[in-house]
Amino acid sequence: MVKIEDVAALAGVSVATVSRVLNNNYMVSKEKREKVLEAVKALNYQPNALGRNLRRAESKMVLVVCTAVIDEAMRGIQDVAKDLGYDVILSYSDRTGGMNSIKFLENGLVGGVIFLNMLFKDEELINISKQYPVVQCGEYVDIPNSYLVAVNDGKATYDMTKHVIELGKKRIAFVACEGYGENPHFSRDRERGYKLALADFGLPHYPELRRSGDFSIESGIAAAKEYLKMDHKPDAVICAQDNIAFGCLNTFKNAGLSVPGDIAVTGFDNIEISEVSDPSITTIAQPFYEIGRETMKMLVSLMKGEISVGRHLFIDYQLIVRGSTVGKK
Repeated sequence: MVKIEDVAALAGVSVATVSRVLNNNYMVSKEKREKVLEAVKALNYQPNALGRNLRRAESKMVLVVCTAVIDEAMRGIQDVAKDLGYDVILSYSDRTGGMNSIKFLENGLVGGVIFLNMLFKDEELINISKQYPVVQCGEYVDIPNSYLVAVNDGKATYDMTKHVIELGKKRIAFVACEGYGENPHFSRDRERGYKLALADFGLPHYPELRRSGDFSIESGIAAAKEYLKMDHKPDAVICAQDNIAFGCLNTFKNAGLSVPGDIAVTGFDNIEISEVSDPSITTIAQPFYEIGRETMKMLVSLMKGEISVGRHLFIDYQLIVRGSTVGKK
């Protein structure tokens, strides 16, 4: 009966290295990984658990777990998958339900996972990443040796705040996007960029001007109503998401304020509502197609063992200036 020691001897590696490869621990070089898999095949070392791991290691099937499809991101993922000969399975989940979505992967047929704007606790993602190659797309959990493709949310919001400051606004509020009882990294990063811009340009940060939103227009309405009650109102509101910005903008208008004259409003994501708003909303556009393509490329490299050290790839964004900060042209 062939033992794991036989596989290690034939591959010229340690038993620990063989174990790491068979358990899909990707902290192994591509060269050693290939030697182990070749030795396993040559010796026909395939107990049931090992068979599942081998199928997974050789699989060209990828699971994408998401809360809602971002069409351009999925098109980018699928285009690269098709070009490289991979298949894509799409699984819907609630925003914090990624763990449940991958239970069926235990059959070993799927070789890697993309989490598209999912939220996790750190230990959950660590456990998943020990079993599968994982790349996060958009929202992320910042754990050691993680893989991510996204825009730099902090830098983008820094640039947005800088734009508002250069228009002469000085009392600038911020509405976070803290949906589902969480404070996701993207919102924290956007708030960090806002605060850094205030500091760099010598403007005070007013903690009382911070409000919490989610992903809804209603949360923007609620935040704006609170600002309207203040004796010293903000002259600009940086919103971490476009729906929030739309709710704020319309509440200010309905109260008789001029946007952007009395108060400027900005959003993030460049969703359709930012364009149809009156005035249209200054926002950040994310290149979702390119983000999807680069996510799939990174996952394939990880599945092949071509990379084994964590990597965060930030894709360029576009600040789109519209009427909510500069008025109608």
